[in-house]
Amino acid sequence: MIDEGEAVEIVGADSTGMMEVFAYEGVVPSESGNTDSIDYLVIITQQIDTVNGVYQMTQTYVTADGQTGKQMSSKGKKMFQRGTPQNKAAKVYKLVPDSGSNQTVNLWVESDTTVVLLDDQMKAPAKPEKHRLKAVKHHKHKM
Repeated sequence: MIDEGEAVEIVGADSTGMMEVFAYEGVVPSESGNTDSIDYLVIITQQIDTVNGVYQMTQTYVTADGQTGKQMSSKGKKMFQRGTPQNKAAKVYKLVPDSGSNQTVNLWVESDTTVVLLDDQMKAPAKPEKHRLKAVKHHKHKM
């Protein structure tokens, strides 16, 4: 699936074993405000016709001159939520880590092919295009 040594754990297939796998990837500015950035890869796995599932996320720090730095990984539950402070109808994926100090990541489902990273108060950034992750794979997988 991903040839960077990423392994996707498929958890809890139903009797048909049909799973959906979504992957989003993108580079967003770092919170430091410098020209550094963070490369995100988010892989979501869920049973067909359900809204909750599991996720794996890798965040790779990239310096202004393009050097790859520290990499952080987390995995946990992917939950679906409706509404943000700015948009009551918004679809949001809440990525809740299993353990560790990683905090919940909220992704606003902007379209079928894009999600936008929200801040801690679930607000969209002033420039959503700079915080957008694009779908890199979406398929059904038979276990």
